[in-house]
Amino acid sequence: MEKQDSGIPSGNALVEAPKQLVKEATWLLRRCTKPNRKEYLQIVQAVVMGFLVMGFVGYFTKLVHIPINNIIGGKSRRRGKNDGDPVKRELVFKEEGQEYAVVLKMLGNGRVSAKCFDKETRIAQIRGSMRKKVWINVGDIILVSLRDFQDNIADIILKYNPDEARDLKTYGELPEDTKIEDTEARSDEEDNDIEFDIDEI
Repeated sequence: MEKQDSGIPSGNALVEAPKQLVKEATWLLRRCTKPNRKEYLQIVQAVVMGFLVMGFVGYFTKLVHIPINNIIGGKSRRRGKNDGDPVKRELVFKEEGQEYAVVLKMLGNGRVSAKCFDKETRIAQIRGSMRKKVWINVGDIILVSLRDFQDNIADIILKYNPDEARDLKTYGELPEDTKIEDTEARSDEEDNDIEFDIDEI
């Protein structure tokens, strides 16, 4: 009877496999030689040239990229206006304990003088819930939260852009004689605005 192959390697095969591996590794090491001085210099030269080329490409790209950003974005982009989000945000209406106001004067240190539409003038301060950089200008329409214990002080919780302010006027939230100024366009030419960085407050 023929002996069937069980598929399990024999003892000789288990011994021969490592020997063959050592033999082939030894042959490979003997074939490999260290580069001579000329070959070594050629390798170094190629590496240096590669670094120089990549450095030049990176510098040239940066050199071109910066002026393009300045042309496209300009001052408004650096200030975080028009964050590239084409989606129009939902219009926010005032709730109880809140009031619309217009900025009258910049007071510095994160404070403005604001004329609220309840006919009271208050000192309005930036609020911690506003987590982005917000630029406030004279003439801006803002939403403030009133303080029960300090009626002359309020907290700014939202700044409306000109389109939103016009919408509020259309809905009857603002008086008909309210003047809506495009302060975002004007701020590119004037320096009478304040930046509030909430992360630092």
